[in-house]
Amino acid sequence: MSTGDNCLSDEMFKRVIAIVNLLMSAPEGLSVSDIAGSVGAAHSIVRRDLLRLAEYGRAPLMVGSASDEEPDDECDDDWLGSVQARDFRGEVWSLASRDFAFPVTGLSPLEAHTLLEILSRAQGADRVRQRLQASLASSGARRRVVKAGRTIYGDGQEESKIDALGAYVAERASIRLVYIDRHGRPTQRDTCPTALVYDWRTCAWYLYGYNGPSDAGGGFRHFRVSRIQSFGPAAAFVPAPDDSVVEEHVRSCWGVECSSAPVKVVVRFSDDFNVLDRLYADTADRPQAQYETEPDGSVIYRDIMPGCNEFRAWVATFGESAEILEPAVLRRSMALAVQRVLNRYSGLS
Repeated sequence: MSTGDNCLSDEMFKRVIAIVNLLMSAPEGLSVSDIAGSVGAAHSIVRRDLLRLAEYGRAPLMVGSASDEEPDDECDDDWLGSVQARDFRGEVWSLASRDFAFPVTGLSPLEAHTLLEILSRAQGADRVRQRLQASLASSGARRRVVKAGRTIYGDGQEESKIDALGAYVAERASIRLVYIDRHGRPTQRDTCPTALVYDWRTCAWYLYGYNGPSDAGGGFRHFRVSRIQSFGPAAAFVPAPDDSVVEEHVRSCWGVECSSAPVKVVVRFSDDFNVLDRLYADTADRPQAQYETEPDGSVIYRDIMPGCNEFRAWVATFGESAEILEPAVLRRSMALAVQRVLNRYSGLS
């Protein structure tokens, strides 16, 4: 198939999805003219798309007249032939039912990278994987990054506050923060806001700011939104980084932790209920993740982490199904934590 055919196929797919969404929102039905005006295509093209949907059974369609006549029954082979032959100017199309399967309209970054991981292990899926990778690469920088899970708003990180910060992020407009430091003291920070990140592990929002190249004493800073007391335009201009720099930084973080000393970690995950599925889902967006399946079905997970604090907390949520192998200091730390738990329950018979 040529490049032109690929573009045509993609355009048609997007248009068909738009048509189904329109019909989903209009139980009374829509005329061909209404649909054509909404999707920006010719009447003949829209009607051909509708007939294609009916022919291949992708959606349970029925068609009636713009008059008070009762609509025809749901599409079948005989019905389809008669519809193809008649004038379509008075047709009103609608869905006979909303209970049907149809391709999803989009994937979150986590879902997309999970699908890439699955496709990398599937035979004959190279073309699909390459197209998905290309679409991710061309989608531009994630101005607002949600790691995973259901986002939670609350004291100090209200949705209105997140939206106001998001406006600065979208424009990469230099911002001055009044930020409460770890000692509880208000401080002023000027930065270029590059991303809003929701860390589902701690249910907290973070603003990622950029202060110039790291070799010049700058780099990225992570500000917990709940500690931002107030904010407004910065007095001094802070240059924005390239989108690729932001993407590389966001992908290198684990949660919101990103230290200057990368740590190699190795963890064994047992083949227990849902453990491996969760491992692959939680680490799908890790650029240096490696997986090695052992003879007993367990998986050795290797990665480079920007610090260990949040990573250790994540491993702990797997309980006895995860064992830290490297580094030794992290293994000892986990062993001491487990021992403290055992000591608390030592009095039980």
